[in-house]
Amino acid sequence: MNLTPGQLAKLGQLTDEWSFLWDKRRSLWIAAQDSPDGEQIEEADLEVLLDRIDQHPSLPRGDGYGRAAGGLSAGFPEP
Repeated sequence: MNLTPGQLAKLGQLTDEWSFLWDKRRSLWIAAQDSPDGEQIEEADLEVLLDRIDQHPSLPRGDGYGRAAGGLSAGFPEP
């Protein structure tokens, strides 16, 4: 699976609060919020999954992807 630079950047902005997994057997992206009572979201389309995280009511807004404005995580290129 090849991700676009934009998708990598979006994932990088969310990795402090979310973990991501591609389930090859079920062809689904799985995102799990990193907290004891966190949400789990499953979607076949990564863009839809990222949009659902953006709409999640418990996350701060700021950059359009559910995170307050700020830097990217190490290891992910800037868009």
